[in-house]
Amino acid sequence: MASRLPTGSRAAEAAHYTERMWMSWWWWLLLVAVAGSMILAVAAWVPSLPGALACAAIAALSLWAGLAAGRVLIRVDAEGLGVGPNRIEWRWVDRVRGCDAGTMSTILHSGHQVGSFICTRPWIGTGVVLRLADPADPHPAWILSSRHPERLADAIGDHLNRVSEATRPAAIIPEERR
Repeated sequence: MASRLPTGSRAAEAAHYTERMWMSWWWWLLLVAVAGSMILAVAAWVPSLPGALACAAIAALSLWAGLAAGRVLIRVDAEGLGVGPNRIEWRWVDRVRGCDAGTMSTILHSGHQVGSFICTRPWIGTGVVLRLADPADPHPAWILSSRHPERLADAIGDHLNRVSEATRPAAIIPEERR
C-alpha cells in the first residue's frame, strides 16, 4: 500500500539512501536550445514589449519545467521506500532487482510494466524493479530510474532482510495464487 510521507517526519530525516533525479547537463543544453529557438522566433515576430514579456515567460517556464522534472527524491529509510510523494512500507515489498540500461529498456518496452507504478526519467537509463507482495495492490511492481541501481537495490534489500517473512502478505497467500 502506498501512502504519502509527511514533510519533516522521522523517516525522511533518518534516510539510509537518498537520490534526486536531476536532469543531466546535456538535457539542460537541449532545453536551453529549444527555449532559445522559441525565444528567437517570438523576438523576431512580436513587437518589443509584448515580445520581451513572452520571451521572459518562455525562459521562466523552461526553467520551471527543467527543475520540476528532476525534483523527484527517492528515499530509503527504516519504515519504507519513498518516491516523490509516494511511499510503500517494507512489509508490502517482496523483492528488488537492480537493472542496467539494457534490462530497463527491455522492461519498459515490454508488457511487464502494465499496471506498474513507474517513475522513470529519460536521462537516467538504469534503475530498479520492486515486486510487491500485496495481491490487492493495483500495482504489481514499482519501476524506478536510479543512477546507482546497485546501491539502491542493496539499501532496499538490507531492509527487506529485516522484515519477517510472516508479516508479508505473500507468506499468507496460497502458493497457487502467487
